[in-house]
Amino acid sequence: MKQNKSHHLEKKLSPSREEYLKAIYKLSKKNKLVRSIDIAVYLGVTKPSVHSAVNELQKEGLVIKPLGGEIELTEEGRKRGEIITTKYQIIRQFLITCCHMDELIASADACKMEHIISNDAIFAIKKYIGLEQGDAL
Repeated sequence: MKQNKSHHLEKKLSPSREEYLKAIYKLSKKNKLVRSIDIAVYLGVTKPSVHSAVNELQKEGLVIKPLGGEIELTEEGRKRGEIITTKYQIIRQFLITCCHMDELIASADACKMEHIISNDAIFAIKKYIGLEQGDAL
């Protein structure tokens, strides 16, 4: 069982699954338990798409969804959701403040980039834009 858990921690999620995890993380900041319909509305997707994604995230040990119940992040899911969200925020801030990009374009590009950028690159960007060491990520 322990080996499975470490496998979950190492497995890279697809960009689509990361978007679902990020959405659940953001929605859970308002309410600890998140409903499928909230995710569908937030992401502009169908409830069957949410159901499929949540099932995959549950298999990865990132969310808990009792049969017919609301979705809750596991501790690992919360950590990974926070990391994805922080990557997005750092990239977006960099594109706006250092590259003088339009906010909408920077937001869209940051959303794409967050899935492929390494933690080393994020740390370098954080340092470059002057974020404190104690800040998230």
